[in-house]
Amino acid sequence: MAREIVYGTWESSVQKLPKYMGALKKYNPGTIVEWEHKAFQPSTGAHVIGYVFWAFAPCIEGFQFCRNVISVDGTHLYTKYRHKMLIAAAMDGNQQVLPLAFAIVDDESTSSWKWFLTLLSRHVIRGRRGVCLISDRHPGIIKAVREGSDFVSPHGAHRYCLRHVCSNFNTHYKNVILKDLCWRAGSEYQIRKFNRIMEEIKSQMLLRLNSWTRLTRKNGQLLMMVDGAQEF
Repeated sequence: MAREIVYGTWESSVQKLPKYMGALKKYNPGTIVEWEHKAFQPSTGAHVIGYVFWAFAPCIEGFQFCRNVISVDGTHLYTKYRHKMLIAAAMDGNQQVLPLAFAIVDDESTSSWKWFLTLLSRHVIRGRRGVCLISDRHPGIIKAVREGSDFVSPHGAHRYCLRHVCSNFNTHYKNVILKDLCWRAGSEYQIRKFNRIMEEIKSQMLLRLNSWTRLTRKNGQLLMMVDGAQEF
């Protein structure tokens, strides 16, 4: 009851979302907001919100000064409606994170990720070539990328976050030493040292090397490692 007095109900908060997004566009000229409605209720005259995407104008402009790498991830919104937030972020030359775009969706699915990545390409990347997408191995992201996104050759690239790879590796093998070797292999720049580390772990599992190592280069592009975007 006290929370509702201060903040209002969940229903009233959702109803204010269009007005809030309108204020973002009004007071931040150039800010992009796009909606995807799932249904229309004739009885109430209301649209049921499926997805909403937004990207602040200063962040869109700032991306031109960032590295050619974008990290994406999703996180839970612990509200009555259990929606998810999708986030895209870049990093500049000073190792500072720049949030690029956000979306609220009903679930992390191929459909929602494809919609988000399409708008990210249209409004933020804007034809910039060679952008590498970093993500975890969520099936929705992988399928969305493969179904005609700008993050496949020759337009761009898609690689996996090393921290997620090592975490999954440790979950499977439950061995701290192997997890450390996995991290060292993925972080290595020198082929000689990389091969030496791989010799230590190659008997433990079959690795898809081109998906997660620093030594995978495309058009001179050097990949970076990031935490989940929900921590930005």
